[in-house]
Amino acid sequence: MHALTSRPAPPRAFSGFILPAALVFAVLAFAWWRFSDNTADNDLWGHVLYGQRALALGHVEKSDPFSWTAAGTPWINHEMLAERTMGWVHHATGGTGLWLLAIATAVLTLILARLEVRRDARDAGLGLTFAALLAASTNGIALGFSARPQLATMLALVVLLSQMRLLYAGRRWALLTLPLLVLLWINTHGGVLAALLLLGLAAFATGVQRFLPNAVTGRFFSTPPPGAWLRFSAALALSLAAALVTPWGPESVRWLVASVSYTRPEITEWQPTPFDFAHAPFWFVAVLSLAAWLLSRRERRAWEAAVLAVLLAMAWRHQRHISLFCLANLILTPPHLLDLLQRLRPQAAGLVSAFQTAGVRLTAALLLLAAGAAALVASVHAPRQNPWTIEVERDQFPCAALHFLEAHPVAGNLLVFFDWGQQAMWTLPSNPVSFDGRFDTVYSRALIEAHWKFYRGEAVDPSVLDLSRADIALLPTDCGGTRRLLTEGWTLVYWDPLACIIVRTPSANPSLAGLRLPVRAGAEAVKGREPFPNAPSGWVAQATGHLR
Repeated sequence: MHALTSRPAPPRAFSGFILPAALVFAVLAFAWWRFSDNTADNDLWGHVLYGQRALALGHVEKSDPFSWTAAGTPWINHEMLAERTMGWVHHATGGTGLWLLAIATAVLTLILARLEVRRDARDAGLGLTFAALLAASTNGIALGFSARPQLATMLALVVLLSQMRLLYAGRRWALLTLPLLVLLWINTHGGVLAALLLLGLAAFATGVQRFLPNAVTGRFFSTPPPGAWLRFSAALALSLAAALVTPWGPESVRWLVASVSYTRPEITEWQPTPFDFAHAPFWFVAVLSLAAWLLSRRERRAWEAAVLAVLLAMAWRHQRHISLFCLANLILTPPHLLDLLQRLRPQAAGLVSAFQTAGVRLTAALLLLAAGAAALVASVHAPRQNPWTIEVERDQFPCAALHFLEAHPVAGNLLVFFDWGQQAMWTLPSNPVSFDGRFDTVYSRALIEAHWKFYRGEAVDPSVLDLSRADIALLPTDCGGTRRLLTEGWTLVYWDPLACIIVRTPSANPSLAGLRLPVRAGAEAVKGREPFPNAPSGWVAQATGHLR
């Protein structure tokens, strides 16, 4: 009877396999959930529109065609290759294609990162260490993988670090691949400045090691191969030359440098990363990685440490750079982290021993499998309503207000809130906007500041922002500018809990005749999500009559 009812312990080989497999499954499921986020970025409408216009017109537009406040002024569209790609993908496959483009780029980036770690070291346990560090870094890395040109910088960063490692090891053909990478990058996204900065850091770090005695540099870092600093210096010089090859020439680099130094207090992702609960995973990864580098017995390369230190400083200063640090760290730190864990193993002997028992391993595996399954379920359930395409959050974007204007067109120049500028541009091609997400690529700093003042309800210089030229306003309901216009005789035409439409002269617009103004919409107007539009903006048809 006892022999029939007792259950033998699972074979050791099986119990030894199931926990690592469950860990990998849980990490990948969590990564899928985070990377498959399908909410629209504020600038998505613009990126697709500019790309589709460029494809239709067959040339790069160098002056602004969309705004009434900056019409005809120079426009440095440094993301033209990314936008043409996004425009083509959207024309072919709609919002679903844009979503898949972001996911495919993320998958390719992480695969290349894993292959680079494997090429650098093949220690047993390195794969699980990479997976664990990916789990801790996923929230940070996912910040860089929405449907926007920054996708190119995430992928290019992995390629950059791989080529820099090859160059460091003496593969001189990387002297050609690195400038080529920069040439593509400079015309795709402004993150190319990171490439030039990191190449400069590598040249400096290896140069210091070359000219300082080994007694100083050899205490912590390995001695670089002969000629490493010369190779990095040559790659930097060639890459700087490649960065000048744009439709705007040297002006692109000058503008990029000036733009990075420009403070943007109203834009969250350009603010310092706070020490709070929301950013705890990032700070945990930063502290853990620092400990791994300090205590590792593995070869430590000075230029790699400099790269991580500078990217960490950038992430501390600007939240948008968290993804760059976490991704570079995922490539450069796993061997050091594995070595640290191996050194701590004797101190955790009791915990290690507990995990050697089949029961504990199976219990942990089941918990990981359940967590992974929950992540997969969450990826296709609320708040996502259309999980296989890009979605627009109605409580963040004025969808209901814009639908009202589509049904009741109002002629004239549009005074619009910054975050909504490109959505309004896409939806209302007959209403030039006052300000949008192109920011200082086209708008002067004085005009940018004038808009922030107007949003706060403050007086603005009419020589900079002439409100008398505006005919219609799309603004947040609780905006200071909204209150100002209403006190100056403008008429409230539409209102919902998020946005309102104010018109200077309603009687001049027949589409409003017969309406009982203001039209008020309730909480339903800002609930839920709607799919990103699949049809091109009217701006494209307006330019050429069709999209090639």
